[in-house]
Amino acid sequence: MRFKVMVVQKVHQAGLDILSEVADIVIAGDPTPEQLAREVGDVDGILVRSTPITRKVLEAAPKLKVVGRHGVGVDNVDVKAATELGIAVVYAPGSNTIAVAEHTAMLMLALAKNVFEADKALRVEHNFNSRFSIKSLELCEKTLGLVGIGKIGRAVANICIHGLGMHVIAYDPYVTEAMLDPDLPIKLVQSLDDLLKEADVVSLHAPATPENYRMMGEREFGLMKDGAIFISAARGSLVDEGALYRALKSGKLAGAGLDVFDPEPPLPTNPLFSLSNVIVTPHMAAHTGEALVRMATMSAEGIVQVLKGERPTQLANPEVWEKRRK
Repeated sequence: MRFKVMVVQKVHQAGLDILSEVADIVIAGDPTPEQLAREVGDVDGILVRSTPITRKVLEAAPKLKVVGRHGVGVDNVDVKAATELGIAVVYAPGSNTIAVAEHTAMLMLALAKNVFEADKALRVEHNFNSRFSIKSLELCEKTLGLVGIGKIGRAVANICIHGLGMHVIAYDPYVTEAMLDPDLPIKLVQSLDDLLKEADVVSLHAPATPENYRMMGEREFGLMKDGAIFISAARGSLVDEGALYRALKSGKLAGAGLDVFDPEPPLPTNPLFSLSNVIVTPHMAAHTGEALVRMATMSAEGIVQVLKGERPTQLANPEVWEKRRK
């Protein structure tokens, strides 16, 4: 029996090869929820990257058995609606851990060493003597505060402890000391406030949940050390960008490195873009060649498992399994 799987956005060929073993692949004509709702009427599976898979899309697909999320989070999929409709949601946890951790460390280093200011001074202004005036700092012996200590947070900690000689503290209400690797010396703090007051660099690695919406706002940036660095490669909704702008503009914070925004894509008029102490990248931290292969293959394998009637290895809504669509 051949199934039909819709691929909403371009993925690596390795994932398509896996899907093609059991299914005919169709490419979405227009990757918007409104158009998808008109195209998914006869599909058995959907493989999606960032397009929202809304209740309307799910209800428009009476044969749909599985949604595969090309990535480690499922915040763009209405998992509650999928569960109610008997649709499995699979994803690719861990697939981009190294990619995002390395990108995070890159942003820290680029800000600490003032790389972009130095590049502009020499390349554009031909000012070699800027080497005497451009400020930089060492990260060795500084304290990194990780907000969230899941796979990515731990990978960042590993790089910064063993590679940069940093001290690492973390806040995560779902993690205990016993759950941490004894070879990775991370000190858990009791509250976000404690972390913000102690860290020289703060890096977000928390999930996008209603409780975490704009968890970093005016008050939180005010608690951070003067001259601290802020990094966000998690989700844009965690940060009040207006409050961050004011903390950077006033000199309270030395700099910020941002890979994510709210909304996405960010508006061209985003005031953060006007600041020289901000480095921005277009939500690309996870997009190394290696991670793209892993995300495509893991999500495709999950889709195939469901279509074959096998319980998938990575199931975001395990409670659906007994009442899934056959």
